[in-house]
Order: sequence, then structure tokens, then C-alpha cells
Amino acid sequence: MTPRDRVLGALRGEKVDRVPASSVTQVGIVQAMEQIGATWPAGHSDPEQMVKIGVSLYKLAGLETARIPFCLTVQAEAMGCKVNIGTIDRQPSIAEHPTTPADQITVPPDFLSRGRIPAVIKGTELLKQYPDLPKMVGIEGPLTLAGHLVGIEKLMLMTIKQRDAVVKVVDTCTKANIEFTKAILDAGAEVFVISDPSASPELMSPRDFASIVKPKLRELAHIVTNKGAIGVLHICGGVLKIIKDMAETEFETLSIEEKADVATAKATIGPKPTLVGNVSAARTLFSGTPEAVKAEAQRAVAAGIDVLGPGCGIAPRSPLDNVKALVSAVM
Repeated sequence: MTPRDRVLGALRGEKVDRVPASSVTQVGIVQAMEQIGATWPAGHSDPEQMVKIGVSLYKLAGLETARIPFCLTVQAEAMGCKVNIGTIDRQPSIAEHPTTPADQITVPPDFLSRGRIPAVIKGTELLKQYPDLPKMVGIEGPLTLAGHLVGIEKLMLMTIKQRDAVVKVVDTCTKANIEFTKAILDAGAEVFVISDPSASPELMSPRDFASIVKPKLRELAHIVTNKGAIGVLHICGGVLKIIKDMAETEFETLSIEEKADVATAKATIGPKPTLVGNVSAARTLFSGTPEAVKAEAQRAVAAGIDVLGPGCGIAPRSPLDNVKALVSAVM
């Protein structure tokens, strides 16, 4: 099987020849960028460099993925946030929020032509150069985008006393998500990844997740399905408290960190949606030994992970040998 067939099949819950080693999250690491001659920060806005970085871990380590972009600030910038574009080993971050009140934020009429959005769309088109790899594109989810526009601490406090305003800004951010999602899928993305780390139960109560965020994620899942692509939902942290609600968003796959036990998740949601990830990006891949990476990866496979991968975005200074060790766990 090609890496594309293996990964897409496993994400759908189909029988494949072996568990794939892939990544639906951030894949840019310094050692790889230096070897391929494409680096951050240019790779965040130059489509050709973006794609070179997006396939670099397949070329250098065998990780079965072609995945762009590398941060969760693309939409926020297009909607008025000031962004620090970062360095070769630091991802873009929000430098300043807009001053517009939460309930007055709107999607700009020229949203898809703003900031780095055209570069991501063009990069998605360029991924077609790699027909044997699964073409993955990610965006920030509605709550995370709302947190960027309002400030996450302020947004969480607003859920107590200004709930209607929170609902309104999340709805606006969902409209932006929908517009960007359709453009990415039309450009050729086969796997659409929505990362909503601010929706983690470590930040938002499970009750608020179910009532405010879950319906919006379901809207997005339906759009992805209707376009014939595979939808992946990533939420950070110990998500077992909300794993059933995550499953009910109707995304085909859930991306989980090591804090979420695979066997427990499977017992709760059944064989579908499928599960991807589960190897610690912050601890094991970043600062562990190759032996520790392989051992943790093998435990995830034994527990029933459908697609082995980093539990979250790979830290830029993670050693390339550790990515190779992750891949070796299933070879």
C-alpha cells in the first residue's frame, strides 16, 4: 500500500496492511528544515517552502504525511490580530488582539485574500505534487479563533456573565472556518484537521463545550464529509471528559494526546471515530531518547491506536532521530 492509501484507509477505519505512522499536527522541525533548505519564518507565507517543510518528515524520517501549515494563527491574522511571525524554532503567535467588542466581530468580505490565507490555499494545491502521500491541511477551530480575537482568559470569563456574546463570536468564527474550509477542500485537501486546543476541558467546562462548541464543530464536520474528505478533530489535554461529545461532532477521526488513554477512549466511543496520535510531543518526542519514543509508540499501538503519531504539534527543536524512532515502531 502507498502511504496515502494506508493512512486514508486507517483514518476511515478500514483494514490496512499495518498501523501507519503519520502526523495530523504540526510537522516543522529545525533539523529537517536545515537539511531541505526551506525554513521558518519564510515557510509560513511562501507556498513552495511551506510544502517542502510539509513533506520533509516523510522524506527524511518516513513519517507518512504531507501536512501544512504549521501554526494556529492564519485565520486570526486575517481577521485583524497582529501576529509575531516567529523564528526558525518558534511558531507564529498572537501579538495583539483587535479592539472590536466580541459581539461586533465580523468576517471581512475579503477574508480569503487576507494575510497568509492565499499562501495556504496555494500550498494545498501544490501538495498534489505528492500523489502517494495523504494531503493534510489544518486550521484553528472556532473557540481557539475566538480566543485569539478576544483573549482566551477574557473569553472564558465571558462564558459566565456574557454568554450570549460568547455564542455570537463563536458563531462568527465558525462562519470564517466554513469559508476557509471550503476553499481548502476545493484546493485538494484530502484530510482536513481542525485543532481547537482552547476547547480542552482544562480550559472550558465539558458542559460549555457541549452547548457552545460541539454544534459548531458538527457543522464543520458535515461540510468536510459532503466534500468527500476525511475530517480530523484535535483537542489537547485530558479529553476523556468530553470524548463522547467529540465523537458526536461526527468527525471521522479524533486526534488525542497521551493524557487520553486509548483503551478507555475506545471503550467509550467504540471503533469509530478512529483515533490518531497519542505519543507525547512535549515530553517524549522533544526531550526523550529514541528508545523511549519507540516504547511509548509501541504501547499506543498495543492499546489500539488506529494511526500512530504525535499527540500534538511536534516541537520545532525535536530531534529528527526521535521522529525516525516513532516510525520504526510500526515498521
